[in-house]
Amino acid sequence: MDSTDRGAAGTAATPDGAELAWSVHGDRGPAILLLPGQATTHRSWLHVVPQLAAGHRVVVMDHRGIGQSTLGRAPEVGTRGFAADAVEVLDAAGVEAAHLYGHSMGGRVAQWMAVDAPERVASLTLVGSTPGDSRGPARAPEVSRALAGEDLEAMGPLFFTEDFLAAHPDVARDFFARDASVRARRVHYQASTGHDAWEVLPRIDAPTLVVHGAADPVNLPEHGRLLAERIRGAELLELDGQRHCPHLESADCTAAVLAFVDGLC
Repeated sequence: MDSTDRGAAGTAATPDGAELAWSVHGDRGPAILLLPGQATTHRSWLHVVPQLAAGHRVVVMDHRGIGQSTLGRAPEVGTRGFAADAVEVLDAAGVEAAHLYGHSMGGRVAQWMAVDAPERVASLTLVGSTPGDSRGPARAPEVSRALAGEDLEAMGPLFFTEDFLAAHPDVARDFFARDASVRARRVHYQASTGHDAWEVLPRIDAPTLVVHGAADPVNLPEHGRLLAERIRGAELLELDGQRHCPHLESADCTAAVLAFVDGLC
């Protein structure tokens, strides 16, 4: 994994033989585990890691089959399986409990971690996520077509504002890095679209912050509102003008997440 300001690094083994790559940035403060979205690598987070690691021990990882992590033998792995993978990463990194910061599918994974391993979860921050695609309004057909394609120019404006794309093409390149086999990408797509935690969300006790771009065309803002309503005591932050990646684009998002986490410590 990337070596800039990196501390410990290694791999975590899963019961079915996957090797999950992880690394730690920062050496003080409470731990934050960054959970990438569908088929995106740890590189998708690097733009904001320095800000988070200034006062926290930040664990970054590649989900199975992505980047430097292998896929393993399991033929089907849903978001609940990815959550079990993330617990293996915490074990390998020597982290007893972490503040989970999940984007999109990473937020779906975080939901299951909070249900299945609550003792490992200090808090949840769910960005651009959903309780399940079928639980809220569907995205526009043209958005689905763009997401299914390989045209980064068409996908970019779904995730970032045009001004941010023009100023930070490197961030978009890292986010859209396609470092996975077709099979692994299919596993991720099936896991993400098959997610449905609706019935178990009220069981979540971890303090929760839901962040959503008010102009998100990928997971419409109603999905964030449903999460905040379904998780007891959850806070909701909608960011005007932001699309699917406010965690990378919006300074207000980063400030709100750090204030939320630090307020719990």
